[in-house]
Amino acid sequence: MKGKSKYSILSLLALTLAFTGCSSGADKEQEAQKTPEPVNSGAAGTQAPSKAVWFSTVDFWNPPANWSTDPNTVQGKITEKTGLTFEFNIPAQDGETKLNLMLVSSGDSFPDLLTLTNAVLGKKLKDSGKVWDIEEFLKKYDPESHILKDFPADMKAAIIDRDGSFFAFPSNVNSPDARKVYPPSPFQQTNLDYAANNGIMVNSKLLKEAGLTLEDIKTEKGLLAAYEKVKALKVDGASVIPLLVDGKSYQDTSLSFLQDTFGAMALDKDGNYRDRLLAPETKLALNFLRKAYQNNYLDPGQMTVDNAAVKTDVASGRVFTFMGNMANTSFQLNDYWTSSGVILSDAGTKPAFAKNYLAGSGWMLTYISKTAKEPEKLAKFLSFMSSKEGLLLHQFGFEGVDYKWNAEGFLEKTEQGLKNASDYMKTGVSAFWPFTNTALTGSIVQPPTEKTDIQSITGQRVFTAFGKSPEVVRYDDSSIRLPGDLFAKDAKLTNAELQIKTYKQAQIAKIILAKDDAQFNQLYDEMIAQLKKLGIEELDKVRNDWVQEKNKKYGIHVKGINS
Repeated sequence: MKGKSKYSILSLLALTLAFTGCSSGADKEQEAQKTPEPVNSGAAGTQAPSKAVWFSTVDFWNPPANWSTDPNTVQGKITEKTGLTFEFNIPAQDGETKLNLMLVSSGDSFPDLLTLTNAVLGKKLKDSGKVWDIEEFLKKYDPESHILKDFPADMKAAIIDRDGSFFAFPSNVNSPDARKVYPPSPFQQTNLDYAANNGIMVNSKLLKEAGLTLEDIKTEKGLLAAYEKVKALKVDGASVIPLLVDGKSYQDTSLSFLQDTFGAMALDKDGNYRDRLLAPETKLALNFLRKAYQNNYLDPGQMTVDNAAVKTDVASGRVFTFMGNMANTSFQLNDYWTSSGVILSDAGTKPAFAKNYLAGSGWMLTYISKTAKEPEKLAKFLSFMSSKEGLLLHQFGFEGVDYKWNAEGFLEKTEQGLKNASDYMKTGVSAFWPFTNTALTGSIVQPPTEKTDIQSITGQRVFTAFGKSPEVVRYDDSSIRLPGDLFAKDAKLTNAELQIKTYKQAQIAKIILAKDDAQFNQLYDEMIAQLKKLGIEELDKVRNDWVQEKNKKYGIHVKGINS
C-alpha cells in the first residue's frame, strides 16, 4: 500500500507510509530487459561486476531498465559499493501468476531477488524453501551487517508475527521504534496522523469556474448538485468528467472511501466483526454511485480501465472530482488539486477514519533466493541499500548535485535533484522503492513550502483532508487488519471466501448500474441474501475470533459508531 516529478516518489511514500497495497496499475512493460555488460566495479576490484536478476510482481514499479555502471549515477555507485548490476523482470500483468509458475518449474533459474506486495504469496514463497530467512542469510554472508543490530524491533516483530520468521525485507521502514532514531518533522507528523490513500480530490479550477466552494460539496446532496452544474463545462472543447472512479480497482478504493465517509465499519455496535458489505452504510455508498451513474455524472466504462487510463484522465484537466486511491494518480503534478475531505451522507451518519497505531510490516516485500549465484554480494547489497549511506544515495542522489544540507541541518533538494527524481526511471534517484525508509525521509528532509516544493504541499493538502476533517470519528483499526490467509487451513471457508469475492464483484457493478430505485433495492437485497447463503456470516465468526484475540493482545476497545 503507494507522485513523480518535483514531488518525488519518496515524498509520496512518506505520505502513504502507513498503508499497504498502494495499489494496482500498470505503466510500462519491463520483462526480462537486458542490461549492458559492465566494465568495472570498485567493490569487486578490477573484476567485472556480477549481474543479478530482480523479479517483481509490482507492475507499476519502473526502476532503471538499463543499468549504468558509471559511478556518477545512482546505479553505478550501487555497483561500485556492492559489485552487482541488475536485470529487472517486471511483467506488465499477471506477475503473481508467473511467480506461482516459477515456484513449481524454475529450478536453478529462479530470480536472485523477488519483490512483491502480496503477503500471502510471500508466505507461499517462504514455505517453498526457495528463499532465505534474512537473519540467517546475513549471519552467514555479512555477519557485520547493521541490519542485525539496528533494524526497528517493532517492525521486525510485526513481520515475524505475520510470517513466522524474518523472511521479507520491507519497504517504507517506519514505526515507533524507527522514529526514535529519526524523529519526524512537524510536517511529517501531520502526515503520520492524518494521511490516507483513499479519498476525494477536487479540481479547484473547475470548482471556481462553477462558482462553488469546498463547503458546497461537503454533503452528498451538495456534491450531486455540483456534478449537475459542472457537467456543462468544457476544457479545451471537451466535456468535464464530473466523477472519475479508480478504474477496475474502484470497488477496493472508490467504494471503500465512500464506505468510510458514510461511516461503514467492520465492527457493529457491540464491537464484533462484521463484513462492511453487511453494514447499512455500505448501501448508502452504493446508492451514491448509482445516483451518479443515473444522472450521467459517472461513465460506467471507467470501472474497467487500468491505472494508466486513470492517470491520463486526471492529467487532462477535465476531471472535477476523483474518488479512490489518490496515491496512484500523480495528481501532485498539478497544484490545482484540493479536497473537501468528507462527503456527509444525507442519512446523517458519521464518517469513520481508521488509523493503524502499531508498527506495520512494510508495503513492498523483498526476498532473497537460495539459488542466488552471488550471495555475498547480495548480502552487501541488502546491507548497503538499507544503510544511511545507501538510503541517502538511492532516495536523494548525490550530495552537492541532487541535495545539500542547510544551516538547520535539514536536507534540501536542488533543482537538479528534483529533476532527477522526476526522471527516476533513468537516473535511479528515488527509484528503489523496495528499500525506502520513510522514517529517515520524514526526519531529515527540509519541510516544504509552496515556494520550495509545491507538490509536497499539494500532496499533504489532499492526502490529509479526510483525516483532518472535524466531522470524522477516528479509531484504531490495528486489530481488524486481517491476514490474507486466515482461512488457509479450512478448504470450505477458503472456497466460500473465493465465491463471495467473485460474486460481489459482479453484483456490486449491477447494483451501481440499476435503472431505478426499485431495481437498486431489489439487487441490493439479493446481494445481502446471497452473501449470507454463500457463508459470509460463518467467515465473520472466524474473523471475529481473530479480532477479539488481537484486541486483548493490543488493549484495543473499538465499537461501531453508526449501525
